Amino acid sequence: MKLRVLLADDHALLRDALHMVLELAPDIEVVGEAIDGNDVLRMVGESRADVVCMDLTMPGLNGVEATRQLLAKYPNVKVIGLSAHRDQRRVATMIEAGAHGYVVKSDAGTELLQAIRKVCQNQTYFSAVLGIRDPSA
Repeated sequence: MKLRVLLADDHALLRDALHMVLELAPDIEVVGEAIDGNDVLRMVGESRADVVCMDLTMPGLNGVEATRQLLAKYPNVKVIGLSAHRDQRRVATMIEAGAHGYVVKSDAGTELLQAIRKVCQNQTYFSAVLGIRDPSA
């Protein structure tokens, strides 16, 4: 059974690139693309996504608040924060909102598949560049 992934980012070029990378994996199916947090909340129920790759800074409802609302309604969905920001404060904010991992966009091409697989195994994942030790390792 394939892992169902929803991509949430306001930049179409990034969504397109990630979509292409993820679709090459035999165990991943991209079930939708959202441009803001409101789209995510609407699309998760329709798509039955297992994982949402959530940009932090989107117009309208941002990724942090969308993560809080999403997990309140769909507690079994896994969320991976996806951002260009590497600072610990933003990472902590996303984890406090309920995210299961955090991938820096510059590393998404090489790390996002691994992150998706790990969070679906109830583990956490942080981009190596963040220097955060994975407590589940």
